[in-house]
Amino acid sequence: MPKFYFHLRGPNGLDYDDEGLELASVEAAYLEAFKAVPGMGSDLASTAKNPIRYGFEITDARGTTLMVVPFAEVLDRGQKRTKQPAKLQFHKGRAEMRRTAGLIVELRDAHAKLNVTLAETQRLLDIAKRTGR
Repeated sequence: MPKFYFHLRGPNGLDYDDEGLELASVEAAYLEAFKAVPGMGSDLASTAKNPIRYGFEITDARGTTLMVVPFAEVLDRGQKRTKQPAKLQFHKGRAEMRRTAGLIVELRDAHAKLNVTLAETQRLLDIAKRTGR
């Protein structure tokens, strides 16, 4: 079976796949890449990277590019693209930033309360140890 390599193309260049996979055909390689995109896209998004800017370059053992699979091809599948006016995008972005700022404040408050609870728990444990309870 031929070996296919799935190099990851991103904004900073190409991340080479040194291992590759033995698959029956280039079509099977495409399907393998297609299946991997949602998970990798999620991983990229969790590190604040835009997965739409990435793609797989599928090559053979000689390094010949056989196919390119843009993540956008998979992640946008079934969604109708509509261009929003810049002003609407701006307002949505601003609203999302406000929401994020509010969530950060809530997380800080919850963290502070948890620290108070932890300190109280430690104090009570120390008392219990001293009194033998």
